[in-house]
Amino acid sequence: MLVVILMWGSNFVFTKLLLEAFPFWTLLFVRNLFAAIALLWITRKYLFITPKTKKMWGYVLWASIIGVVINNVVFQIGLKYTLATNASLIMGLTPLATAFISYLVFSAPLRKKQIIGIALGFIGVTLVVLKGSITNLFSLSFNIGDFFIVGALLTFSISFIFIKKATDSKFPPAIISLYAYSISCICYIPMVLWEQAAQGWNSIPTDALLWLMLLYVGIFPTGVGNMLWNRGISILGPGPSAIFMNGVPVIAAITSVIVLDEPILMLQIIGFLFVGTGVLLGSQNKKGAAIKQKEKGPSGVPL
Repeated sequence: MLVVILMWGSNFVFTKLLLEAFPFWTLLFVRNLFAAIALLWITRKYLFITPKTKKMWGYVLWASIIGVVINNVVFQIGLKYTLATNASLIMGLTPLATAFISYLVFSAPLRKKQIIGIALGFIGVTLVVLKGSITNLFSLSFNIGDFFIVGALLTFSISFIFIKKATDSKFPPAIISLYAYSISCICYIPMVLWEQAAQGWNSIPTDALLWLMLLYVGIFPTGVGNMLWNRGISILGPGPSAIFMNGVPVIAAITSVIVLDEPILMLQIIGFLFVGTGVLLGSQNKKGAAIKQKEKGPSGVPL
């Protein structure tokens, strides 16, 4: 899960840069196409595995539509119109939303350590994205983009339900990811054709660095990241997995320091420590030991 957070944290900064260069729907389609191709190669030996029942098809399709097709659109719209700071702060509520949904759907009780972990994580996220300044909190302005980020938060959390139900039924998380991004590409094709026709088919940038950035975002944060995340949900469960989301703003802040040459403050470092402590507490089992990952996925398929 830590590898996923490293990739997703950088995704905030790189996607923000790519949105300034690529048309909206074209960026979504190409990014998800790269993800689907990467996942097709990774799962090439297991393509014979398909959902066996209508119920299983339902889980996979709903996980794909809610968790990727809709989530990608609302997240990218939100990131286009709001600040990365606002988006990071809102997405920091993912563990709380997921814990609540898990309680409603799976009757999963909230353990004391999990509650403390969620609280410490959100405090840490707040310190990181607001740079420890109460003035920054009061100066935050919200717009339509923030409502889309809330939509991304909700769709992301709800999709965990269907991923968990599918993997509990022994369907491989990696194949779920392949289906999700393949379905999203098909859904986005009409919008890409409309967008390119409206812009004269000459709106795609030719800068090699931008394409390398898009290739990275498509393969790693999008494709591989989603695959590993789905596996994490199958092993840890939705609640403990979601706590790792608090690490995304931390990595986003570090990426901004490296890529955008932004300064890093002592209070942000303290925020990093809060997030790390929250993740450690929230991902422990009842006996206090960290939940260990299995070597293979639910159906014996690696990843």
